[in-house]
Amino acid sequence: MRTLRFYKVSPGGNATILILDPVPSLKRAEVSRLLMDAGHLQAEQVGFLDLQSQPVRLDMMGGEFCGNACRAAAAVMARERVGLVPEGAELRGELSVSGAKMPVQLKVAADGEFWVEMPMPETAAQGANGITELEPGIGLVRLPGITHLCLDEERHPFAEDFASAAAALRTRFGLDGDAVGCIWYKASPVCAIKPVVWVRSTASTHFETGCGSGSLALALWLTRGQNFPTDLKVLQPSGSQIGVRLRADGPTAWIFGPVTLVARGEAFLISSSE
Repeated sequence: MRTLRFYKVSPGGNATILILDPVPSLKRAEVSRLLMDAGHLQAEQVGFLDLQSQPVRLDMMGGEFCGNACRAAAAVMARERVGLVPEGAELRGELSVSGAKMPVQLKVAADGEFWVEMPMPETAAQGANGITELEPGIGLVRLPGITHLCLDEERHPFAEDFASAAAALRTRFGLDGDAVGCIWYKASPVCAIKPVVWVRSTASTHFETGCGSGSLALALWLTRGQNFPTDLKVLQPSGSQIGVRLRADGPTAWIFGPVTLVARGEAFLISSSE
């Protein structure tokens, strides 16, 4: 029986397990499925965090990018006092992460909120924001490491069988990347999302209680054709909000909000060959 050191973290919902011990890349999907199961640690996603790497390295279970997992990693790094340095009243650092070509910037603000600078669509530099209107009320946003469909819930109601509905949408629009999200949203009276995210390698579909990249995708979709800067608070299914800050310099984008460390310990791999 093997044990793996872990943290379980809630970055505004979106329960995330971060494994601190090495797991071979070909075994990560299998280990992740085991750990996410309701009979085990139970979570929406798993990442593998190498605190010894410089900069610290995060690999998601399917090689995708996840902004919320980056914020979760920042919380663990702050707890472990690794990879973050004081800058005034804040902590700052960077994180190498799957799905992103360059390390992303991290910030722990004085008010305890955790920030990550998000990779932007390459076309954003040309002012296109990396978005496409597929039909009225449906926008496609291709972010590095993950693709999102933004669906206006008034025109395209959220389906009770969300997994089947999301699979049908992926097929309809030919979306088969490492990770694809279907983000049903309402823009008023408050901006709110219902994110359903599929990850290819684990064949998993989760109605996520929080989605950072989905919140960024929605901000880009809603502000298409407008000039930056933009600030948006997006209500998550968990009841928490994730903030999105878009700026014209680059352009750049940050997501931010509270992160809760839920548990730390050792997980037993009872039924895994790993």
